[in-house]
Amino acid sequence: MTTAMLIPTRPRDVQVTEIGNNTLILRSRTWERLKFESEYSRQKGTTANSYLIQGDKIALIDPPGESFTEIFLAELAQNIDLSHLDYIILGHINSNRLTTLKVLLEKVPQIKIICSRPGANVLKAAFPDAEKQIETVRNDDRLDLGQDHHLQFITAPTPRWADGLCTYDPGRCIIEL
Repeated sequence: MTTAMLIPTRPRDVQVTEIGNNTLILRSRTWERLKFESEYSRQKGTTANSYLIQGDKIALIDPPGESFTEIFLAELAQNIDLSHLDYIILGHINSNRLTTLKVLLEKVPQIKIICSRPGANVLKAAFPDAEKQIETVRNDDRLDLGQDHHLQFITAPTPRWADGLCTYDPGRCIIEL
């Protein structure tokens, strides 16, 4: 009888790093390959990158999917009071991310969700009670967060993400794809 050798795995975590003035990246990291990463043949883990931009208003860009919800929100709460979040900006919508969005909507009921029109259609079906909180943007629309954070939006539909939206902060030269 042979016994399989157990290979220890590292726990999932969230790394936080400042990448610009009042701009943090929150890297939700796993050492395993997630389902959606199978097409890329990554063998050393996966990250889901989110961004927190703090001006007079605060925006969270691309919260991660449900496998990170609990640890991500705990780490986010270490960096800001969640009740002060004004916006969630979504580069694309997927069913995995809806779990984290649901928790954020419960914790921050006044939050506005910024996304493309195709993304808004998905969100309105998933969260019919939150329809008034969903705001659509088009190519070249802007959002002024204050303190020199003037976000620009670029619609970027692809065959995989018909609702694709890029966010650019020209004051910091940071783009989120």
